[in-house]
Amino acid sequence: MKRTIGLTFLALALALPALAQEQEKKPAPSTGRSETKAHAMDHSKMGQHGKTEDEIMKLEDQWVQSRATKDPTSTKELLADDFLGANPDGQAQTKQQFIESVTAGTFATGHPTYSERKVRVYGDTAISTGLVSGAGPNGTDNIRYMRVFVKRNNKWQVVATQATRVKST
Repeated sequence: MKRTIGLTFLALALALPALAQEQEKKPAPSTGRSETKAHAMDHSKMGQHGKTEDEIMKLEDQWVQSRATKDPTSTKELLADDFLGANPDGQAQTKQQFIESVTAGTFATGHPTYSERKVRVYGDTAISTGLVSGAGPNGTDNIRYMRVFVKRNNKWQVVATQATRVKST
């Protein structure tokens, strides 16, 4: 279990420089779900990556819905038991703490806007990134996020998240 988490974070650490270099080379894509589909098409020659990216994006949509409706059931299914997270205030969270935050509605509620959504696949690990803007507990929040998914027993689950509050541009 610890080895899987360690490998996940290692993959994450190795992926970030590549992601930064790719963003420097390309102009920012349009917002919304279509950019992920366009990205998936780029990987169509690589076999299952496009299908996996679409699957992760569907899970991302479930994630958004579960938070907007404060639904702990969906959140419990999406999070791995060994989940580790960091909220926009820098506080570490376990699975139970995260579920309590969702139920309390301390995240962007209503209909937040998501942009810059991307998925990168590394075997049985996938990294999802993006920007969410919406009503937070203290007004409008802009949060850059990263979620790490791992496929275990033929099921994708979130094992780690990082959320960073960013200034409006």
